[in-house]
Amino acid sequence: MSKLRKLLLGLLSVLPLLLIGAYLVVFFSFFFTALRNQQQEAFESQVFLQHIGWIIGTALLMGITSLAMKIYFIIHAVNNKVLDSTERLVWILIFIFAGTVGYPVYWYMRIWKNLPGMQV
Repeated sequence: MSKLRKLLLGLLSVLPLLLIGAYLVVFFSFFFTALRNQQQEAFESQVFLQHIGWIIGTALLMGITSLAMKIYFIIHAVNNKVLDSTERLVWILIFIFAGTVGYPVYWYMRIWKNLPGMQV
């Protein structure tokens, strides 16, 4: 795997975490704006309509990238000849139960370091 491809994969592995942060910023921005202007009914509906697209958009993008990374890293771990069966199972469980945190860790430990004997 080329260095550029490894860097791109590293960026994609961190992307779900960045999107979680973006989602929280958009959500709390909407929440505090609505709270600050709760007396104005027309303003609330206008603020809601302006923010709902961003909230849904970031949530969808976060879900799609997280699912894509989960599928990619599970397939990568299964096909990784360096991992023994116990470590492979541990990585798969990490991807399933702590996915967005596990992706950058696996990327760094098993892809970026370019371990000898890697056949993926």
